[in-house]
Amino acid sequence: MKIPIDKLCAAAGITPRGYILAKGRGTPAEASTIAKLTVALNRFRLSFGQEAGTLGPHAAFKMCLVHAAGLIGADAKKVLASDPARKATMDPDWMKAAEARQLAFWIATQMLGFRGADVGRAAGVTKAAVSAAVREVEDARDNDKQLDRILRQIEEVLS
Repeated sequence: MKIPIDKLCAAAGITPRGYILAKGRGTPAEASTIAKLTVALNRFRLSFGQEAGTLGPHAAFKMCLVHAAGLIGADAKKVLASDPARKATMDPDWMKAAEARQLAFWIATQMLGFRGADVGRAAGVTKAAVSAAVREVEDARDNDKQLDRILRQIEEVLS
C-alpha cells in the first residue's frame, strides 16, 4: 500500500512540513502527532480492506471516559449515564461526570488522535464543545498539579 505523504498528512490533519520535521529531527515527534498519523494510516488500511487494529471513535471515547472516571475517582456507571446536555451544574455527580468527560476528550483527541468532530459525535456534543474542553484541560494543567500529574502519566503510557 503506497500512500502519498501529502494525502497521509491531510488525513492526519498535519502539514507535510510538520511530517518532514517530525521524521527528520533527532528528538522523537510529539505523541499527538504520532497518534494522528496512526489514525490516518489505519483509515487508509480500512479503505484498502485491511485490518485497522484500532477502535472506532465511539468505543474509544467510552473507554477513555471510563478510564478518566477511574483517574479522578468518579463512578464510571454514573459518568456513562450522565447527559452532557443537562448542564446540571448544582449536581455534584453531574459535575464529576463533566470533569471526566473533559479528561476523556483530551485523551481521545490529544493522545489517541481522534478528530474532535468524531469524539463530539460519540459523546453527543459539538466539535466546539470538545475543543473548548480540551483547551480548558490544557489551561487548568498549569495551575493544578494533580491534573498535570495525571496528564503526564497518560502521556508516558501512550507515547
